[in-house]
Amino acid sequence: MARYAAPLTALLVGLALAGPPAAAQAPAGYAEAESRFAFLETERRVRLQTLLTAAGYWTGMPNVTFGRRLFDAVAQFQGENGFRPTGWLDGAQIARLRVLATPKLAQWGLRTIAHPFRPVSIWAPMGLGLTAERTARGLELKDPTRRLSLAYNYLQNVAVADAFAYTVEKFQREGATLHYKVLRPDFFAISASQDGIDIYMRYHQDGPGALGFVLRWDTRATDLSAERIAVLVSASLWSAMTPDAPFIPLPEIGAPDARAVALPPVQTAPPAVPSPPPAVAALPPATPPAAKPRDSSGTGFFVGGSGEVLTNAHVVEDCGRVEVRGPLGAVPAQVVARDAANDLAILRTGLTPPKVAALRMGIRLGEPVAAFGYPLAGVLSTSGNFTLGNVTALTGLGDNTSYLQVSAPVQPGNSGGPLLDGNGNFVGVVTAKLNALKVMVATNGDIPQNVNFALKGAVAATFLESNGVAFTAGSAAAPMAPADLADHAKAMSVSVTCR
Repeated sequence: MARYAAPLTALLVGLALAGPPAAAQAPAGYAEAESRFAFLETERRVRLQTLLTAAGYWTGMPNVTFGRRLFDAVAQFQGENGFRPTGWLDGAQIARLRVLATPKLAQWGLRTIAHPFRPVSIWAPMGLGLTAERTARGLELKDPTRRLSLAYNYLQNVAVADAFAYTVEKFQREGATLHYKVLRPDFFAISASQDGIDIYMRYHQDGPGALGFVLRWDTRATDLSAERIAVLVSASLWSAMTPDAPFIPLPEIGAPDARAVALPPVQTAPPAVPSPPPAVAALPPATPPAAKPRDSSGTGFFVGGSGEVLTNAHVVEDCGRVEVRGPLGAVPAQVVARDAANDLAILRTGLTPPKVAALRMGIRLGEPVAAFGYPLAGVLSTSGNFTLGNVTALTGLGDNTSYLQVSAPVQPGNSGGPLLDGNGNFVGVVTAKLNALKVMVATNGDIPQNVNFALKGAVAATFLESNGVAFTAGSAAAPMAPADLADHAKAMSVSVTCR
């Protein structure tokens, strides 16, 4: 943490100087570094800066233009890692930068979260196990261990200048230490410390109100490097709210391996149709009609008392209509929300669910889990399939912190089904399994067994909260016998058919 001996000071200077640097004598090599930077595509420029932030070297907004501060940040990284400080990065240096940045990115598990009633998304460190709670102003995300919290707020009918003045006066009145404050016509930012808590906030004018976030973290939680989180969350909001700002893609921590595949919906053959009697030959159409897509199916489960069903986004992709079938029969359903990045979707059914899933966070390695679904429709039992296993890893492929690895067997058609703990609480959404054939080829014959993945409940919780679905919190009730757990899972689950 030498680079952040005064982490808030570094953060503040970086966020304050987001614009072009003042004219100064250019150091040796600056012109070449600037030229090489200009040669990069915009997305590449931005990604390099987010990696520098995650590694602890860059505290500014991602620029599309080169400046002295960025040159110095790159040179500092190079000097501290045994490279000649040229101000521009070659392949070996970028690889080293990724080595430094990846552990933090994996720890934070940055995901995009949407505001409940404003069409703007920001990043949040969901890998820290944050739980989401809907508030009158938006969302409150909290670390169960109280190390960090993130509030994403919309202040209705409040100008940024008024919010800035009120906040500064409040901090001063309460004896907080103000490290930094800046007010511009379209945004303000403040950093402060109070009672062992560091605080960073940024708000932008959004119509008649102010949209922004407040990040708080325990000053003792140095392992979080929360000042870097503040920079990245701030950058995501700045990008969304500033005209002509570059789009900032989520930092990559290693794309999912091709050996992991989303569980495909089960293709159901259409009923046989008698051939029509021969007719007088007619001229063929200029373009043969496209074949009617076959029905496919997956699984979902009730997460709201009004009949909301959670499933995988790929289960209901490109459907003409969607139908759910559960203990109460079959009804049409409407897709009301979708998150392609996390492969989640919410269906509105209008049903009164016999059982609603209760969400539990923080499952532990080795805990027993159960999966329920309707796999291989038309082949396996139409009454559902229940399997048992354990949590075998707390991350997915490439240490993706959004996923759990489980040994409970799953098949095509299990997609979107609930993963339950031994008490019957929902802890994940069954999403993917390892492609055994591809792994066998890659490993010269080793065929993996029961290596499957589920999206963590914390990710699902954020998606539900962002879309106004109030879910039930799980409890530490007595463990359920397998037969009782199977009945419990079946009561909350439905088969989802895409037609």
